[in-house]
Amino acid sequence: MIVRALRRFSPLGTSLVTALLMLAVREPAMATPVFAQAYGLSCTVCHTQMPMLNAFGRYIQRTGYAALNPKALKHAVPVFVFDVGTAYVHQDENPTTGRITGPFHTTVVQANGAISPDFTYKIEQLVWAGGKAGSLDQTWIAYSNLFNHDGHLFVGKLAPINIDEFAASVLPEVNDAGLNREPNFAVGVHNYALDYDNGRWGAKFNYVGGKTLVQIAYLGNATGGNSFADAYDYSQNADRSVQWRIAYADPAKPYEVGVFGESGAIAFGGSALPASLHTDNYSVIVPYVSKDPRPGSPGFRFEYAMASDSNPGYTQYTAPGASPGPLQPAGARSSSWAQGSVYQMVLHDHGMVDVSYYHTNQSIAENGFTGLVGPAAPQSGGGPGFSYAINPYTRVHAAYYIVQNQRPAISTVIWFSPPLWPRLK
Repeated sequence: MIVRALRRFSPLGTSLVTALLMLAVREPAMATPVFAQAYGLSCTVCHTQMPMLNAFGRYIQRTGYAALNPKALKHAVPVFVFDVGTAYVHQDENPTTGRITGPFHTTVVQANGAISPDFTYKIEQLVWAGGKAGSLDQTWIAYSNLFNHDGHLFVGKLAPINIDEFAASVLPEVNDAGLNREPNFAVGVHNYALDYDNGRWGAKFNYVGGKTLVQIAYLGNATGGNSFADAYDYSQNADRSVQWRIAYADPAKPYEVGVFGESGAIAFGGSALPASLHTDNYSVIVPYVSKDPRPGSPGFRFEYAMASDSNPGYTQYTAPGASPGPLQPAGARSSSWAQGSVYQMVLHDHGMVDVSYYHTNQSIAENGFTGLVGPAAPQSGGGPGFSYAINPYTRVHAAYYIVQNQRPAISTVIWFSPPLWPRLK
């Protein structure tokens, strides 16, 4: 029974069990690696469409899979291959550069499972990405015997809190294709990798109790690094930050309301700056609201971010025909952005239409990698997309994307994620 499939954490209530039963019987049991295969359930228990998680799927992910029964997981081989397939991008550029096209291809090997009732793990390796050998992706171990099993401590290369489940939406499908429909947000001037979905080394604590979600993380190395040695890079050169989130998140309801925040420090420099390091302190706070798409009921996600940056860079005024003037700190700056996405299931719930839009307000931007900054205009972008689940393991996604002052682009992606082995007895 599904009730026995769940670990005995603090009760989630009859509504959660009822929701699971309804989801489980809505479609035949089609195994998707690894957890649906272990239980012999439909992928729709955790996913609206693979890989888009629903509220219960986010709950499972936030517990580090500890909400699942480790005995049931023995019915599935924990290793599987996730293939984004061939993605194609077409964009008409200016006449001197011609057209930009794909294909792009990403193949991931992933292992998820339980070592014991209290320890779970994830290992994710990009085998091939964008025409070159991939790197280590999210890789962690979690301990879940805290606060009556409502507390979960993660250590390793972690997804930042702000994208730990949002990365499973339809937007990053286009990012994997090499076309960024979700803006690469910056705080002040520098990109602090708020959407760095390859993971950051550090530690994270999730309290997942009933309808309450509280998360806090200390992360380093947001600007790169894929080896285990990077786990110890919390120097002044690395981006070090504290992230947090508080949210109402009932795993039996499609709605979620919360606020995310981050504060950090990073050293920066540039070819036009002195050799000494310049330290910047930044912060961001992001309230958001979301609803999962359901049959006959649309879904959405909206967020508005407010950010501040104490020392984003330097300015240097140079009059025509004169020598460069002295370097001057640009001074504290603020920026903001808003973004929204709407989803509607169609074609007997096998297809989904999405429309996304974003707008950024940033007063200055860096000139190359010089450390010097100048005026920057706000930017808007977005567009419609359509995805279709051909079968439980194959999904296609197409999007039309428009960014202010750029030419439109079209992107197509094929997701492929079949089980490698039959369900074990």
